[in-house]
Order: sequence, then structure tokens, then C-alpha cells
Amino acid sequence: MRFLFIAALALAGPLGAQTIDAYDPLPGVPPASIARQADGKMLIVGNFANVGSDTRSGIARLDADGSVDETFDDAHVNGNVTTVAVQPDGAILIGGGFSEVAGQPRHALARLHADGTLDASFADPGFNGDIAALALQSDGRILAGGTFTMIGTHAQNYFARLDANGGFDGTFADPGLCCDPLVDAIAIEADGSVLIGGAFSQAGGINGHFYFARYSSGGVFDPSFPAITTFPQPSALMVAPDGSIYVSANGISKILKLDASGAEVAGFSGAIADGEIYSFALQPDGRILIGGTFQNVGGEPRHALARLAADGSLDPTFADLHFDFNPTDANGYIYGIASQGDGKPVVVGNFSAANGAAHAYVARVATGDFAISTLVVEPNGTHVDATWYRLGDGPELSAPPTLLYSSDGVTFSVVGPMTRVANGWRASAPYDAHGARFYLEALGATADGSDDGSPGTIASPIYSNDTIFADGFE
Repeated sequence: MRFLFIAALALAGPLGAQTIDAYDPLPGVPPASIARQADGKMLIVGNFANVGSDTRSGIARLDADGSVDETFDDAHVNGNVTTVAVQPDGAILIGGGFSEVAGQPRHALARLHADGTLDASFADPGFNGDIAALALQSDGRILAGGTFTMIGTHAQNYFARLDANGGFDGTFADPGLCCDPLVDAIAIEADGSVLIGGAFSQAGGINGHFYFARYSSGGVFDPSFPAITTFPQPSALMVAPDGSIYVSANGISKILKLDASGAEVAGFSGAIADGEIYSFALQPDGRILIGGTFQNVGGEPRHALARLAADGSLDPTFADLHFDFNPTDANGYIYGIASQGDGKPVVVGNFSAANGAAHAYVARVATGDFAISTLVVEPNGTHVDATWYRLGDGPELSAPPTLLYSSDGVTFSVVGPMTRVANGWRASAPYDAHGARFYLEALGATADGSDDGSPGTIASPIYSNDTIFADGFE
């Protein structure tokens, strides 16, 4: 007989209309972006000096109720932070327009420990311009996009790779970008290829290759991408687990869905908005949350936040929550979205009211929809097969997750990558479900936030082969 061990089940509910809950941290100015940690806490970044009554310059971490996490230090950033990336080990990369962090020189990029203190082992790369987007390669190296043309003494326009300690990586090919100074969206495909979006008019040294380009994992330009006649100017990018590419295209105010070659996917309608779409968050069920400057989507009122169905049409079941400044000024903006594991999206932007209640710059939506996350473990001889099922609301993964192992439930090590199966991800691990105590957890990366340039992390429930589960009880 084979027993089925289920680690946990997370639900958001009960079912009902969307509302704005009491999550209300009150940063001093609108945050620029947001990212999620694996423990569910949220990181917000921007040009603020305080969050509520707490002094926090540039970055703050929020607890589950939206209050400032007092265990996370004030990083003392002396300028704007525009993007943040959570590493698998919990360290935090911040990028922006600053020159100093915690009293130390850090030009546009720095790394913080998990407690918010500066990581002195991460070098000051010496960017001469701002960083607008970050992405993490599977080997720990860091991709950065922005307005820079120099990194220390190295000439590099707008897009570069650093090693895991912040040093310039000269093995990454010159991207050949020109002539408008900005890369502000980055996404990584399953084979390691890198997609970038920005204001450039030349890529790979080819004049007229506008706004959107693909490179190999080592920086070699792909002139055949995208396979469409009109280049979109992405303000947000994401690669889905099936290889589809989602692009928020400036100028046409809609989401495009492309296949791996860069051709448009037939049947995806991409509802038109009457303003820009700055950010989106793909859900495991294929629906897409979008945020921006719009007041209408698909011909229906939707003030700064809306949800699309899996075919790109407006989802009529997601209400207009009226992110605005006051009843006579409906022009609220949403810059970033990061969905919690339970499906509740947290949004940041420039607004002072949401759904008729006072909320300054940050709000959380209680969707009333289900979000299911289970780690199912089946014994298989001397191994176990672990499957992380993810359904409904919540954030979709931007890359295959990693299965982790622990003997004590505290310190985890990597087992290996998980592969795609229906409604989730699976990996085999060399452990006996009826033997010595062990723990398993899956860890994945997501790519929501502002411009999808602020990658976060999400974890599965933790499985333990305790004696109750080993006997087949739940």
C-alpha cells in the first residue's frame, strides 16, 4: 500500500466579492515597487523616509497585518530605491538612484542581509546611472538594467551581469544597446535566455531593433526575436511555466501573450485599457491582475486595478475597487502588485483612497477566491515523490521551483529542481518516509512588482514524515 502525505492546505475565502482590508502601513510617499519574501512578509521600496511612525529610508519590511517589521533594520539609503530582488537564501538586493547605504558607498546597487543590515561582502559595483530592474540567474549571478553606461571602469550600456558578490562580469557579452538610456524590465526563460524591455532603439548593434530583445544566458543577442512586426515597449515582462511570454506594452495599453519565438498567441484578446499598464501578476489559474493609470479596461470602469481572464478579456467577477485620490479625482495610479500566498494582492502606487476608504499608497485586496498550496509526498521505495500543487489565486512562478531538505526543520539544503506536472511541480528525493525524521519544502521565484523588475520568493507548506503521517493518518 502507498500512503499519500499532504503537508498543508491553504485557502483564501470564503467566496465573495473583493474588498479592501485593514492592511495600511502608511509610507510617507508612494513606494516604487514591492516584492514578497518566502515567509509571506512584503518588502516595499521607494524614496520614503518613514513608514507610519517608523523611520525607514528607502526600504521597509511589512508584517502580515501591514505593520512595519521592527526586526528589519533601517538601511539608511540616501536616494530612491526603484527595484528589489529577494535571493533564495533570503538576502535582499536593492537597486535605484542612491550612492550610499548605511553610511557606506553603494552606487545604485547594494545587498542587505535578511535583517536589513548592509552586506559588506557585496562590493560597490560603481554604476554611473540608475538601476531600474533586477533579475537573478540560477547560478546566483545578477542581471541589472537601467540608465548606466559605466560600471566602475567598465563601459556597459543599460544592461549588465554581475557575479554573486557584486563584481562586474566581463564574460557576459556587450548587449549592443543604444540610443535611449533605459532598460526597465527583465525576465528569464526556462533555458536561461534573457528578455529585456526598455526605451532603446538599437539592440545587438542592430539599428531599428526597438524596445524589446532577447539574449542567451551568456549575453549573445538573438536577432530573430520577437517574431512580430511591431515591437512592443514593455513596462512589465513575465515568462509563464508553459514558456508563454506576457508583455505589458506601452503605447497600446494592453497585455500581449507571445509564444517562445516571440509570435502573438492566437485567441488571447488582451483587453484594451485607457491608460498605461505598469505592472501585472499572473495567477496559477491563468488569470492576470493588472495595475496602472487606467480608469477603464475593456470598455468597463476599472480604476487602476483590474483582473483579466486567461484569454486576456476583462474578468467581470473582479470588482472596480476605485483606487483614487478623492471622490472628484479618480486618477489613482498603481505601480506594483505582489500577491500573497493566500491569494491576496498587495498593491503600491499613488492613491489616497481605495474602495471609498482612506488608504495612502499601499493597500491589500481580499479577493474571496481560493488559493490552494499543498506539498503532497508519496513513498516510492527508498525515495519519496514530492509534488507541490498550486491552484487558484496567488502568484504564479517565473521559474521551476527547487525542492529543499532539512533534518531539523530549520536549516534546509537543495535537493534539486522540480519539473512541471499538471497543476504543479514534482521532484523525487532519496529519503525513506518511514525512516529518520526529515522535512521537505519547495521554494519558487515570482516576477511581479513594478515593471516586473522586483522578483520575490514563495514557499510551499513544510512536509514532515512524523509518526502520525507515517502511519497514514492526516
